[in-house]
Amino acid sequence: MIHFKLAIRTLIHYKMYSVINLLGMAISLACAIIIARYVHSELRVDGFNSKLNRIYMTTAEDSKAPGETVYAGIYDPNGNISKNPGVEKHASFIPFPDEDIVVENQTYSTALLVIDSVFLQILDYPARVGVRNILRPEDALITETFAAKVFGSEDPLGKTFDYPALKRTLTVAGVIRMPAYKSILSFDMLVSSQLAKRWGRMKYSLILLYPGTDYRDVNRQHSEFTDGTRYQLFPYRDIYLEKHVKNLSAPFAHGNITYVFILSGTGILLLLTGLVNCINISSVVMTRRNRELGMKKVFGAEGYRIFIQLLLENLILTVFSLIIAFRLADAFSPFMENRLGVMQYPNLRFDLRLSLALALALPAIVSIVPFLRYRYFSPVRSLQSVNAGNKSLFLRKFFLCFQYCLTTGLITVSLFFVKQLNFMLDSDPGFRRHDIIRVSFIKSRYTAYGMETREEAMESQNRKEAIFSELKQKLNASPLIEHWSFGNFPVSDNYEYPFRVAGGELQNTVIIGTDETWFKIFDIKLLEGRLWNSETDYLSYNLIVSEGTLKQFGVTDYREGELTPYERIWRSPGRDEEMKTNPPNRIVGVVKDLHLSKQPSPAVFYFRKGNYGSPIIASFAPERRKEVLEFMKSLHDELVGGEFTYSFIEDEIAKLYSEDKKVAVICTAFTGMAILISMLGLLGVSLFDIRQRRREIAIRKINGAMIMDVVRLLLKGYFVLLGVAFVVSVPATLFVIVKYLENFAYKAPVSWWLFAAALAITVFISLLTLIYQVYRACIEPPAEAVKN
Repeated sequence: MIHFKLAIRTLIHYKMYSVINLLGMAISLACAIIIARYVHSELRVDGFNSKLNRIYMTTAEDSKAPGETVYAGIYDPNGNISKNPGVEKHASFIPFPDEDIVVENQTYSTALLVIDSVFLQILDYPARVGVRNILRPEDALITETFAAKVFGSEDPLGKTFDYPALKRTLTVAGVIRMPAYKSILSFDMLVSSQLAKRWGRMKYSLILLYPGTDYRDVNRQHSEFTDGTRYQLFPYRDIYLEKHVKNLSAPFAHGNITYVFILSGTGILLLLTGLVNCINISSVVMTRRNRELGMKKVFGAEGYRIFIQLLLENLILTVFSLIIAFRLADAFSPFMENRLGVMQYPNLRFDLRLSLALALALPAIVSIVPFLRYRYFSPVRSLQSVNAGNKSLFLRKFFLCFQYCLTTGLITVSLFFVKQLNFMLDSDPGFRRHDIIRVSFIKSRYTAYGMETREEAMESQNRKEAIFSELKQKLNASPLIEHWSFGNFPVSDNYEYPFRVAGGELQNTVIIGTDETWFKIFDIKLLEGRLWNSETDYLSYNLIVSEGTLKQFGVTDYREGELTPYERIWRSPGRDEEMKTNPPNRIVGVVKDLHLSKQPSPAVFYFRKGNYGSPIIASFAPERRKEVLEFMKSLHDELVGGEFTYSFIEDEIAKLYSEDKKVAVICTAFTGMAILISMLGLLGVSLFDIRQRRREIAIRKINGAMIMDVVRLLLKGYFVLLGVAFVVSVPATLFVIVKYLENFAYKAPVSWWLFAAALAITVFISLLTLIYQVYRACIEPPAEAVKN
């Protein structure tokens, strides 16, 4: 208790330094907490599942394309991996990411999962109200977010809705609470697989192993190919950050481990900046307390008692800083989520562990430096002067230099992130990147088979053809539309497919189905050969490729080039005998490379006529955007009704770089915080240094020194430290930038002005912090300074 009271008294006595220290620590801790929560949520995806470490997805690999692994369900009922003795439970689910349901004559688009009775025994999605599992085929579970969207504030339990694809009326039996962790699977609704005997989409399988079973042993036991396919287990917890296993249609959320590392590094640097700031200001305070500690040593104070006192002082400061930091982090959470995309998933257990770790580590680290100085300084040396020893001055300079180094490095990196983002957005993607709209009119439905009679199927087909005929007529007649077709954006929903040249190995390349108008819409440049002709290329074995594809497969003359796909890309009616073979596809044209991702994107185009279920894509004049949107909406409401969904090509390109934009904005924002922390640290150190030199300044002024002479004298030491810090930070910053650029094919040049700008900004903030104190020291009457 005595130590506690003494610590409080000391903090109050040096209140100016305590406040500066408190603010610097609180800001750095708040930033570190925000980033730590985000990183924790990225690394602990689906952490609400109590059996997460025992849950696995099945993957499939074809013997004809070894190494090409996809997430896939198990279809062979005999002797497959799900029958292994180590398997406790086996569940399956089928995703339908864009299904329609009808509630009180209002149509809603929903992401739906068809599940079996075991699915929710493996995954622990918590129930907010109602049942936690589907007990009857007519029951459905919905998320609380979707419940609020459809039913508002009404109690959703017992509410009914129509599922037109199955001609069934379902009842809401339970509401799933949003878990406190990010989840890999994204859905709005769960329905029973017993609603239909056959479903028209690929299923996925979940495996729960018995405790103590090693999935690698299970994989070794099933390493042989059976009927050309090999099933293996892949940890469910690793799906989120996995890049090598292909995801064909499952609604899995995916993260980027590179960005996790970047943000983790940013958080560590911010924490280091605050820690260095705290150590530096503490060293200033300890310099002023040299005599106090020297007297205690003379009177026999034991070392551990002094350490306890220092530790308590810093512990009190850290605890108050943590309280303020968590308040700041919670207050800024909406801004971080809505503006910066840094999702915050509050987790009390994680917050408590983080608080405990920081509360134990920070005071110990901050206390050790002044304690060691006390331990090895003789009492006489401590009593001589508050400036005793050169070690104190050296430490202050070292930590201030280190702080400058972190600040200039963060500024340079954040400036480069912004430059790289703008460079990518401004680079030529090889296709038209503005004034193209995509609208879904008639959605494809791949639900259960056998749910329609022949007459109903014919009636549905006739209705679609009538809608298509009127849609075609109105789009062709509209002066707002330049070109239109069925299809998709080049950067949307692309997948890779293996091809080979004669005698070569299979190689993956992006494959896109298009017609002749698609190339006109996106203004894709033809380099050699020709584009599509709908009369001759339909059902042909012809391909158009990008120039990068020719290089990828070593084809020098496209006219002699042929690519053979791993399997037939399309099926030709009435050509069953021919389908037993896989003929090579002739290259008829070469187009400019398309920028479909951050890496080079060789592409293969095959002819595909648009179908009713594909979205409409249309190009238009730049000044007609609003009119085109209104026209498309009125056309949609007139012909099909329901929810109007659209997007522009600009939005899709922006999505491609959304993570990079998020990283650039976050680093810029946190760099601003690092600058503020550095300003506080510089303020505390300069406040002490300039006060210590008041008499020296007064004597120089008496001896005829001008104000500018004094200003240069006081600023010289700080700018020398800044110069040293800048020289040290340049190679370290270059290393970070080079590592960051490894994931990009299109790399912005590392310009000299980035470093010059970082140096200029650091000089400016230093002047901003120092100038007022320097000015006060210069105008103070010499008599007052000498007397005091």
